[in-house]
Amino acid sequence: MRLSLKKRNGKFIDAVELRDDCTVDEFKELFYKKFHYYPERQWWTVGEAKGVALKAGGLLSSYGVHDGSTLVFKDLGVQISWRLVFVLEYLGPLLIFPLFYCCPSLIYGVAAPPPKCLVQKVAFWLTMFHYVKRELETLFVHRFSSSTMPIINVPINCGHYWMLFGVMVGYFLFHPKYQPMWRDDQPILIYSLAATMTVFELLNFKTHLILRGLRARGTRQRGIPSGWGFDLVSCANYLWETLGWITFSILVSSLTSWIFTVVGFAKMTEWALKKQRNYLAEFKDYPRHRRAIIPFIL
Repeated sequence: MRLSLKKRNGKFIDAVELRDDCTVDEFKELFYKKFHYYPERQWWTVGEAKGVALKAGGLLSSYGVHDGSTLVFKDLGVQISWRLVFVLEYLGPLLIFPLFYCCPSLIYGVAAPPPKCLVQKVAFWLTMFHYVKRELETLFVHRFSSSTMPIINVPINCGHYWMLFGVMVGYFLFHPKYQPMWRDDQPILIYSLAATMTVFELLNFKTHLILRGLRARGTRQRGIPSGWGFDLVSCANYLWETLGWITFSILVSSLTSWIFTVVGFAKMTEWALKKQRNYLAEFKDYPRHRRAIIPFIL
C-alpha cells in the first residue's frame, strides 16, 4: 500500500510503499532509517492531527490505514528514559536534605546552631529511607508502560521533589528556629508516628511488587491487581503513599510539608482516576465497587 506522510502543518514529507501487513513498529523503524527520528520520538496519527494515534505493537491496518491513507507526523523532541527521570526526581531530596541537616551554619548563617530535636532527627532518616526505597524500586522493581518522555519536561517533573519537598520542606524543618509540635520528652509518640509511616512505606512497596508481577517485561499487558488494598481501590500504592505523607506531616507539623502532601495527593488522584477508567475499559470483569484512591469515597 502507498501512504502519504505529512507534518501537522500540512507540509508534505514523503510517500512510502509498505506491505499490507506492515506493523506500526516496522513503519517507525523505516521512517527512522530515512529521516533519523528514532521511534520513541515519533508520534503518528491517521488522516489528521487529531486522528487516531498509532500505538506500538499493532498492525497499521488495525487503525484503518489502507492504500492512499495519510499519516500525520509530530516530533516529540529529544527523549529521556522514564527510569532515568525517576532516578533524577528522587535524587533531589537525597542531596538537598543532608545539606540542610548537616550544614546549618552555611545555609542559615548561624554561627552556633542549636542541637537537632528528636523530630528533626527522625524526619531526616524517614526521608532518607523513603527516597532510597524509591530509587531502588525505580532501578529494580518498576516496569514502565512508556519507555521515554520528552527531555524538556524533566525540570517540571523534578521541581516537585527538588524544590517543593527538598528545598521548601527541608529549609523550614531544619531551621534553627524550628519549633516542633512534639517535644523530645514525648519519644513514644514520635517513634509511633515514625513506625506508622514505615508500615505505610512497606505496604506501598508490597503493592509495587504486585504491580510488577502483573506486567511481563517489555510489554504493556497487565492484569487486575488484588490484595493489600487493591480490593478496595484501584491504586492502593497511591493510597499507602498518601497515608505515609500524612503521617510525616503530622510528625513535622510544618505548612510546607502539608502543601507537599496535598499537591502530591491531588496529582495521584488525577492519575488514579485515569488508571481506573483504563481498567474499566480494558477488563469487562473489573470489580465495579472499587474506588480509585480513597476506599468507599473516591
